[in-house]
Amino acid sequence: MELYNLLVKPDEDFSLRWHRDDIAPTATKEEELERLNKPAWHAQWKLALYDDRSLVIIPRSHKRARTQGERDADPYAEIPGQKVVSLRAGDIVFYNNNILHRGVYSKSVERMALHGSMGVARGSSDRARNALQHGVGEWVDKCDFKSLPNSLLKRAEGMRDRLIEMGKTNGDVGFAQED
Repeated sequence: MELYNLLVKPDEDFSLRWHRDDIAPTATKEEELERLNKPAWHAQWKLALYDDRSLVIIPRSHKRARTQGERDADPYAEIPGQKVVSLRAGDIVFYNNNILHRGVYSKSVERMALHGSMGVARGSSDRARNALQHGVGEWVDKCDFKSLPNSLLKRAEGMRDRLIEMGKTNGDVGFAQED
């Protein structure tokens, strides 16, 4: 387990800019392709607990660098070819988090979704920023799983220990989205 959030209805309408989770918006075409051509080592997912239309993607963009039109576009505006991912309550979508995507959230729409990513330890530094950039490395060592049954305790402690080791091995991973 790398990331696990409960996403809820906001108090105010807002949206996220077009982005790839592990590639800075200032990346050149060559830098994007270098990262996109490496294994992802994880899958990101979203499970809608209410009907949800907040995830907007550019299909198949996880396999290519941004076009010049995508680079020049208003980061909060619609882009030709975009697709709104329409989930019914109980639907789940798995995706590569380096697909070009954004979130659009309305205070007038009930929203609750579980969102996370899971990966494999052998991804090492290629997935460290995905796992640790949200501050996980700052608190994960404080997680106490002693109340879990033994069958789950070992798994939870193992996941925690791998995240701690990833943080020690990779140090300060920074953030892909600095602006």
